[in-house]
Amino acid sequence: MKFQISNFKFLISNHWKLVVFEIGNSPRSGVKGYTIIELLAVISILVILAGIISGILYSTLRGSSKTRITSEVVQNGDYAISVLTNMISSSNSITKIGGVEIQDCTANPSGTSISLKNLDGDEYNISCNGNNISSGSASLINTNQVQVRANSCQFYCSQKVADPYSIPIIGIELIIEDRGAGLFENKSSSLFKTSVSMRNYSP
Repeated sequence: MKFQISNFKFLISNHWKLVVFEIGNSPRSGVKGYTIIELLAVISILVILAGIISGILYSTLRGSSKTRITSEVVQNGDYAISVLTNMISSSNSITKIGGVEIQDCTANPSGTSISLKNLDGDEYNISCNGNNISSGSASLINTNQVQVRANSCQFYCSQKVADPYSIPIIGIELIIEDRGAGLFENKSSSLFKTSVSMRNYSP
Protein backbone atom coordinates (compact mmCIF):
# COMPACT_ATOMS: atom_id res chain seq x y z
CA MET A 1 0.00 0.00 0.00
CA LYS A 2 1.27 3.48 -0.84
CA PHE A 3 0.06 6.71 0.70
CA GLN A 4 0.72 10.19 -0.68
CA ILE A 5 0.85 13.03 1.88
CA SER A 6 1.93 16.35 0.40
CA ASN A 7 5.56 15.90 -0.60
CA PHE A 8 6.08 12.70 1.42
CA LYS A 9 5.34 9.10 0.56
CA PHE A 10 5.86 5.95 2.56
CA LEU A 11 5.33 2.26 2.13
CA ILE A 12 4.01 -0.34 4.58
CA SER A 13 5.23 -3.79 3.65
CA ASN A 14 3.08 -6.86 4.10
CA HIS A 15 6.11 -8.67 5.56
CA TRP A 16 6.31 -6.70 8.87
CA LYS A 17 8.95 -4.33 7.60
CA LEU A 18 9.30 -0.91 9.23
CA VAL A 19 7.86 2.15 7.53
CA VAL A 20 10.39 3.86 5.28
CA PHE A 21 9.94 7.53 4.45
CA GLU A 22 10.92 9.10 1.20
CA ILE A 23 10.94 12.77 0.31
CA GLY A 24 9.94 13.92 -3.15
CA ASN A 25 11.46 12.06 -6.04
CA SER A 26 14.08 9.97 -4.20
CA PRO A 27 16.64 8.25 -6.41
CA ARG A 28 16.47 5.17 -4.20
CA SER A 29 15.27 2.23 -6.18
CA GLY A 30 14.22 0.01 -3.31
CA VAL A 31 12.71 0.35 0.16
CA LYS A 32 14.89 -0.86 3.01
CA GLY A 33 14.16 -1.04 6.73
CA TYR A 34 14.55 -2.95 9.99
CA THR A 35 12.37 -5.67 11.41
CA ILE A 36 10.54 -5.13 14.68
CA ILE A 37 12.74 -7.75 16.33
CA GLU A 38 15.87 -5.87 15.33
CA LEU A 39 14.44 -2.62 16.65
CA LEU A 40 13.47 -4.20 19.97
CA ALA A 41 16.96 -5.67 20.32
CA VAL A 42 18.57 -2.25 19.82
CA ILE A 43 16.15 -0.63 22.30
CA SER A 44 16.89 -3.33 24.88
CA ILE A 45 20.63 -2.74 24.57
CA LEU A 46 20.16 1.02 24.97
CA VAL A 47 17.99 0.53 28.06
CA ILE A 48 20.62 -1.72 29.65
CA LEU A 49 23.40 0.76 28.91
CA ALA A 50 21.33 3.62 30.31
CA GLY A 51 20.73 1.64 33.51
CA ILE A 52 24.43 0.93 33.95
CA ILE A 53 25.43 4.55 33.35
CA SER A 54 22.73 5.83 35.72
CA GLY A 55 23.94 3.47 38.44
CA ILE A 56 27.53 4.66 38.06
CA LEU A 57 26.51 8.31 38.18
CA TYR A 58 24.31 7.75 41.25
CA SER A 59 27.10 5.94 43.11
CA THR A 60 29.58 8.69 42.27
CA LEU A 61 27.29 11.49 43.40
CA ARG A 62 26.33 9.64 46.58
CA GLY A 63 29.98 9.01 47.45
CA SER A 64 30.83 12.66 46.86
CA SER A 65 27.97 13.80 49.11
CA LYS A 66 29.01 11.39 51.89
CA THR A 67 32.60 12.66 51.74
CA ARG A 68 31.49 16.29 51.96
CA ILE A 69 29.20 15.64 54.93
CA THR A 70 31.86 13.68 56.82
CA SER A 71 34.37 16.46 56.18
CA GLU A 72 31.97 19.07 57.59
CA VAL A 73 31.43 17.01 60.76
CA VAL A 74 35.17 16.54 61.30
CA GLN A 75 36.02 20.19 60.64
CA ASN A 76 33.37 21.49 63.03
CA GLY A 77 34.29 18.99 65.75
CA ASP A 78 38.00 19.69 65.52
CA TYR A 79 37.38 23.45 65.65
CA ALA A 80 35.13 23.18 68.72
CA ILE A 81 37.62 20.96 70.57
CA SER A 82 40.49 23.30 69.66
CA VAL A 83 38.68 26.39 71.01
CA LEU A 84 37.60 24.59 74.19
CA THR A 85 41.13 23.30 74.79
CA ASN A 86 42.62 26.78 74.51
CA MET A 87 39.97 28.33 76.77
CA ILE A 88 40.31 25.70 79.48
CA SER A 89 44.10 25.49 79.48
CA SER A 90 44.42 29.27 79.82
CA SER A 91 41.96 29.50 82.74
CA ASN A 92 43.09 29.57 86.33
CA SER A 93 39.97 28.38 88.17
CA ILE A 94 36.65 26.60 87.82
CA THR A 95 33.60 28.19 89.43
CA LYS A 96 30.69 26.03 88.26
CA ILE A 97 29.92 22.74 86.56
CA GLY A 98 26.37 22.00 85.52
CA GLY A 99 25.30 25.31 87.07
CA VAL A 100 26.48 24.22 90.53
CA GLU A 101 29.17 26.24 92.29
CA ILE A 102 32.30 24.26 93.19
CA GLN A 103 35.51 24.98 95.07
CA ASP A 104 37.57 22.24 93.45
CA CYS A 105 37.20 19.02 91.46
CA THR A 106 37.99 16.47 94.15
CA ALA A 107 34.36 15.25 94.02
CA ASN A 108 34.56 14.68 90.23
CA PRO A 109 31.59 16.87 89.30
CA SER A 110 30.04 16.76 85.80
CA GLY A 111 27.37 18.53 83.80
CA THR A 112 26.38 20.06 80.49
CA SER A 113 28.01 23.42 81.26
CA ILE A 114 31.14 24.75 82.85
CA SER A 115 32.12 28.20 84.14
CA LEU A 116 35.75 29.30 84.22
CA LYS A 117 37.83 32.32 85.22
CA ASN A 118 40.85 33.52 83.31
CA LEU A 119 43.96 35.26 84.62
CA ASP A 120 42.27 38.66 84.31
CA GLY A 121 39.44 37.54 86.55
CA ASP A 122 36.87 37.46 83.74
CA GLU A 123 34.35 34.66 84.02
CA TYR A 124 32.92 32.90 81.00
CA ASN A 125 30.51 30.06 80.51
CA ILE A 126 30.64 27.15 78.06
CA SER A 127 27.41 25.22 77.67
CA CYS A 128 25.60 22.62 75.62
CA ASN A 129 22.09 23.79 74.83
CA GLY A 130 19.89 21.48 72.79
CA ASN A 131 21.82 20.74 69.60
CA ASN A 132 24.45 23.42 70.02
CA ILE A 133 27.59 24.11 72.04
CA SER A 134 28.51 27.70 72.73
CA SER A 135 30.76 30.02 74.67
CA GLY A 136 28.56 32.83 75.93
CA SER A 137 26.42 33.72 72.93
CA ALA A 138 28.91 32.50 70.31
CA SER A 139 28.34 29.08 68.78
CA LEU A 140 31.40 26.86 68.43
CA ILE A 141 29.97 24.97 65.45
CA ASN A 142 28.34 25.92 62.16
CA THR A 143 24.71 25.12 62.96
CA ASN A 144 23.80 25.32 59.26
CA GLN A 145 25.92 22.23 58.63
CA VAL A 146 26.07 20.19 61.83
CA GLN A 147 24.56 19.82 65.28
CA VAL A 148 25.41 18.31 68.66
CA ARG A 149 23.52 15.08 69.21
CA ALA A 150 20.98 15.45 72.01
CA ASN A 151 22.24 14.38 75.46
CA SER A 152 25.74 13.61 74.15
CA CYS A 153 27.57 16.70 75.44
CA GLN A 154 29.24 16.49 78.83
CA PHE A 155 31.89 18.29 80.87
CA TYR A 156 33.57 16.63 83.82
CA CYS A 157 36.35 17.58 86.17
CA SER A 158 38.71 15.37 88.15
CA GLN A 159 41.34 16.11 90.75
CA LYS A 160 43.35 14.11 93.26
CA VAL A 161 41.25 13.27 96.29
CA ALA A 162 42.04 15.36 99.37
CA ASP A 163 44.47 17.47 97.35
CA PRO A 164 42.73 20.65 96.18
CA TYR A 165 46.07 22.09 95.11
CA SER A 166 46.69 19.49 92.42
CA ILE A 167 46.00 20.52 88.86
CA PRO A 168 42.43 19.73 87.77
CA ILE A 169 41.79 17.89 84.54
CA ILE A 170 38.75 18.95 82.55
CA GLY A 171 37.15 16.36 80.28
CA ILE A 172 34.97 17.18 77.28
CA GLU A 173 32.84 14.69 75.38
CA LEU A 174 30.29 15.28 72.63
CA ILE A 175 28.93 13.74 69.44
CA ILE A 176 28.59 15.96 66.39
CA GLU A 177 26.39 14.88 63.48
CA ASP A 178 25.34 16.30 60.14
CA ARG A 179 22.24 18.41 60.01
CA GLY A 180 19.49 17.39 57.62
CA ALA A 181 21.19 14.88 55.30
CA GLY A 182 18.47 13.46 53.05
CA LEU A 183 19.46 9.79 52.67
CA PHE A 184 20.25 7.51 55.60
CA GLU A 185 23.47 6.28 53.99
CA ASN A 186 24.68 9.89 53.83
CA LYS A 187 24.32 10.38 57.57
CA SER A 188 27.56 11.07 59.39
CA SER A 189 28.46 11.51 63.06
CA SER A 190 31.59 11.40 65.16
CA LEU A 191 32.55 11.34 68.83
CA PHE A 192 34.92 14.07 69.98
CA LYS A 193 36.58 13.58 73.32
CA THR A 194 39.56 15.15 75.07
CA SER A 195 41.03 15.99 78.48
CA VAL A 196 42.73 19.28 79.29
CA SER A 197 44.94 20.22 82.23
CA MET A 198 44.50 23.70 83.70
CA ARG A 199 48.13 24.81 83.49
CA ASN A 200 47.38 28.18 85.09
CA TYR A 201 45.32 26.71 87.96
CA SER A 202 45.36 28.77 91.12
CA PRO A 203 43.07 27.56 93.97
